[in-house]
Amino acid sequence: MHIYIITGGSKGLGAAIVSQLLQQGAAIHCIARSENERLRQEALRSEGSLTFHACDLAQTDGLDSLLERILSRAGLDEADSVTLINNAGMLEPMTSIGRAAPEDLQRSMQVNLVAPMLLTNSFIRQTQALPVVKRVVQISSGAGKKPYPGWGAYCTAKAGLDMLTRCIGVEQEGQAYPVEVYSIAPGVVDTDMQREIRAASETDFPQVSRFIQLKEQGDLQTPEATAQQLLRLLQACAFAQGEIADLRTKKPESS
Repeated sequence: MHIYIITGGSKGLGAAIVSQLLQQGAAIHCIARSENERLRQEALRSEGSLTFHACDLAQTDGLDSLLERILSRAGLDEADSVTLINNAGMLEPMTSIGRAAPEDLQRSMQVNLVAPMLLTNSFIRQTQALPVVKRVVQISSGAGKKPYPGWGAYCTAKAGLDMLTRCIGVEQEGQAYPVEVYSIAPGVVDTDMQREIRAASETDFPQVSRFIQLKEQGDLQTPEATAQQLLRLLQACAFAQGEIADLRTKKPESS
């Protein structure tokens, strides 16, 4: 049995990942604010299973106990692998530092960095002794490496997520049953986040015209194609411990 825990699995890339994992017969635990009825119906018709856990990741106080409850009921004794995918994220506030509301900056860091860090910490603590394949996948962004004006909060959080991955990679070296961790930028995917970007003003996001052009030229990848590529690489063990990867350039044979 392959167990997956995924945040933000009710829409966009997360929903596409959940859908494909259901087709593979995986046992999935989805952490999100809202449930996806289509996925629930799909789960009833598949060999996989889907359990939804309602949670706002900006409220981080209960995340450790939430993951503890999930893992205690997930059937780890029968698991061949256990994977945490920290997929949930938010772009807001999309404005320059100095113009953002303090509470918006706080929420951005809670969702994009603090929540993944807490969930990863809890996952490693609770699975370290398990002699099975264990993985943490951080869904990052090229914005973690390149500064974008108007994306100060988002870029900062993704850069932090990449460094967290690198630190854990070093820490897990020499462990009897190491937890593999990778930070993966999926590229430019046609999701609600892209619609938010295209709706921004040039004052808040000076590069908005570039993203409008990407949509008009058909250069956005679908969530389904992105999910398929991610899962194919993940299940082919194509990522190295602590790797910061980009799906647009990653190939299975380059592992």
